[in-house]
Amino acid sequence: MSSIYKTAAAVCLALCGLQAEANTTRKYKFKVVDVGEDAYLAANLARNGKLPVHISEVTKEDTLITTLKGKVAGEDIATADNCTALITSELKKNFHYSFEYESTSEASPDYRQLLQKALDEGLTLFDKKYPQSQEAWEKIWNEDEGASLAYLLGSNSTTIGCVIGRCTQVKTSSDTSLLQGGGGGSGEPEETLQNDAVLFCQLEPAAVKDSAPFDEEYFNGLIERTTELKDMTEDDLKNSVGNGPVATASTIIIAGLVAMLTTVSA
Repeated sequence: MSSIYKTAAAVCLALCGLQAEANTTRKYKFKVVDVGEDAYLAANLARNGKLPVHISEVTKEDTLITTLKGKVAGEDIATADNCTALITSELKKNFHYSFEYESTSEASPDYRQLLQKALDEGLTLFDKKYPQSQEAWEKIWNEDEGASLAYLLGSNSTTIGCVIGRCTQVKTSSDTSLLQGGGGGSGEPEETLQNDAVLFCQLEPAAVKDSAPFDEEYFNGLIERTTELKDMTEDDLKNSVGNGPVATASTIIIAGLVAMLTTVSA
């Protein structure tokens, strides 16, 4: 008889577990994580490291960081069905790159590696050819990797703020006994950090959507660059060929006008 009781008890426990699971809701939100100073050096190396033509250097700006934190954290209420859904259209108006956060490591994420991957993925869309029309630029911007790259390499940007959004699962139960602390429940939503994370950087002035973020001369140096960010130092922010020019706002405007005229003439 004892075996029957044990079996019945096991079945009851299993049914209780299934019922509790059925009453459980899982939603997701971002937990904001501060970035290290190396993230800002990595951003400048991505923009100007070992390049013959430079765009403007970007400087860390605390007000941008505060603004970006607010965007990433939102209302601090878990509403998304999964981690990917947390990257809203508003957040996509900034540089962003998804990666796996190593929760077991005490070291900061390798920002140079993350930005290198973002560069490689974004530049692949160009197929080593500078867009010569407005339509061609729109195609680049329509791709997530292309738009993100454009925001990172906007030639007129002078300030930057970065944060990490780490996906967090929030588990709640509609079972009142659990909410009141019954059945071992604490009555509070249970938050669990996930490995999914996104590096966000807001640069100002921001690159203009569907427009050329940099000129062709800068682009040519970019695709010919063979040294990876991990192998660069701060000294590599100096022009690699003599005192090469900086890609100014006027050159970008000219590039945009040429693209529009090419489209009209076509």
